[in-house]
Amino acid sequence: MQVLLAYKSNISGAKDPYTSLLPIGLGYINAFLRREGHLTRLANFSRHSWKDVESTLATLRPDVLGVSQFTHNRFESLKLAVLAKKINPSTFVVFGGPHATHQFQEILARYTEVDAVVMGEGEVTFAELVNTLAGKGVPSLGEVNGIAFRREGAVVSTTPRLPISDLDSLPIPAAYYDGGIGVDVHRQLEFIVTSRGCPAACVFCSSPLFWGRFIRFRSPRGVVDEIRMIRDRYGLLYFSIRDDTFTADKGRVMEFCRLLHEEKLHILWNCQSRVNAVDDEMLRAMKRSGCECIQFGVESGSPRLLKALGKSITTEEVRRAAASVRGAGIELSIYLITGVIGETDEELKASMRLIEAIRPHDGQVSPLVYYPGTALFVRSVKSGTIGRDVFLKDRREAFYVREDPFVASATKELLKALSRAADAGRFTTADFRAQKNLLGYCHTTNIMSGEMHEEKGEWQSAEREYVEITEREPENPWGWLCLGELYGRTEQWDRALRAFNRVVRLVPVHAPAYSALGELNTIVGNRPEAIRNFQRALSINPLDKAAQDGLRALGE
Repeated sequence: MQVLLAYKSNISGAKDPYTSLLPIGLGYINAFLRREGHLTRLANFSRHSWKDVESTLATLRPDVLGVSQFTHNRFESLKLAVLAKKINPSTFVVFGGPHATHQFQEILARYTEVDAVVMGEGEVTFAELVNTLAGKGVPSLGEVNGIAFRREGAVVSTTPRLPISDLDSLPIPAAYYDGGIGVDVHRQLEFIVTSRGCPAACVFCSSPLFWGRFIRFRSPRGVVDEIRMIRDRYGLLYFSIRDDTFTADKGRVMEFCRLLHEEKLHILWNCQSRVNAVDDEMLRAMKRSGCECIQFGVESGSPRLLKALGKSITTEEVRRAAASVRGAGIELSIYLITGVIGETDEELKASMRLIEAIRPHDGQVSPLVYYPGTALFVRSVKSGTIGRDVFLKDRREAFYVREDPFVASATKELLKALSRAADAGRFTTADFRAQKNLLGYCHTTNIMSGEMHEEKGEWQSAEREYVEITEREPENPWGWLCLGELYGRTEQWDRALRAFNRVVRLVPVHAPAYSALGELNTIVGNRPEAIRNFQRALSINPLDKAAQDGLRALGE
């Protein structure tokens, strides 16, 4: 059977560099189905017009259409279903994802274009569903665990499927991204997931209900092998680990860092965690292995609001974790929430004082929002504050718990506080000196220190930082990459060319380095070599904009 796995963000999400990407879950389902022998294709319609979407569906006419649905793209997902059925009424439309999982009753009752919903973890369930539709699996949909569908007009759900116990048994999505429609593979693969589940009880998050409260981990060996495969096949040198709490198991983190360091993968990376799930030893190991930023859900500086949000953390834990992160030389990023019922001016000031104290380098502020599958939403439905079917009746992208003037004002004030803290909290020359005394040589520190010097126009100091990387670790592409960019900014064309040529010898599929070589050869007047390098970049990444622009400027 022909299976199309599709996603389309909402209009504003199409302009966002992250929301416009395919959900990681679709990549896993695609890989699992491919390994099982099914004919599948990924489609990211986020930046496609509806006319183009309709044309693609008419050309492919899939037997099964799997659609990933979130709250922000719920109506786009439903329009995909309607279009698919209009073009080919026999297409079996399956929804999955957090919104569909927690709103299956409402969706299936109202939209006959949606035939079934895969609830929660999707790989095994979707494969079994496809096998059943093909006449090769269990005899009926009612025997497929973990789905909901209509039977004689009534919505029914089957026995919940047990979570996959061995996440290492799943195939790596990166090995199966070929043939995708509208898929920016290089952007997609920057983001990886190494665990599923969250033991926390934050009232605003649906992750525990979707994945379960018990955390299941991939092995450090499996994660490092995935990173190595992506690095070798696609040339990526930077990764973002999107686990809810990457540092939940210290031993696993330490082993992951050891493998990265000993096997000399020479990457940079960031992750998300909780303030009560890190310590000095772990953070220092993370920094040595390439971690340059960590994000914490701090949410508020008010103990009362932290309790109301179900955070199970204290402001003192926030302060300690922030000090440890900064001490290790890792940049600190935080998430904040405002617009909680009963939030006062004094509680807003408490959050601002906390920001000033911990000096994050970056941060995001979000008003408190209702999402299906959250304790906040369930509680509010029971109290009559909001209707369970509001997400189908109202087309707003987000449903704020509060919409009074305080929320807009508080958001603005918190963003200002974050901006001030970022300016005041920049690592200084003295900070980097202390980090080197604490950690010894670490390419992450050198890169961050070099960038600081470049921002100040201290070119020689920046150069010394990068040269040290190339001297201590000649096989580390980051030293040469940073030198190439530095020499390009200071118009040292020959030295820049030599540095970027060294990068592509170390990482032959690093498209940005080939684009840089194309730009440099254009500057020095070597047109044939410029064209060759731009073309090489596009052969690796057809969506490389620098290479596209470079060839266009050369009239190619």
